[in-house]
Amino acid sequence: MNLPTSIAVTALGLVFGANAFAQSTTPELTRAEVRAQLVQAEADGLVPTRNNDYPPSAVTIARNKEIYAIRHKNGSSDAMASAANPAGSGGTSE
Repeated sequence: MNLPTSIAVTALGLVFGANAFAQSTTPELTRAEVRAQLVQAEADGLVPTRNNDYPPSAVTIARNKEIYAIRHKNGSSDAMASAANPAGSGGTSE
């Protein structure tokens, strides 16, 4: 009687235990999507922030928005272009 119970418990443990290690089905982000999210966070004033100011305060967000506006005077299309082609990746190989 002990052997069938042990087999049943082991079989159920394998069936339900496998679900604990199943990976989520969320799709992974591409580099372009991550860069677009980073550009959006910078435009929203959420990045950069100091380590001791997390989550960023309203003053920090306002300052970051001003800095972003100064750096990207020509509009959001230039910001997206600079995110797609970061500095230092001019396409030439050395």
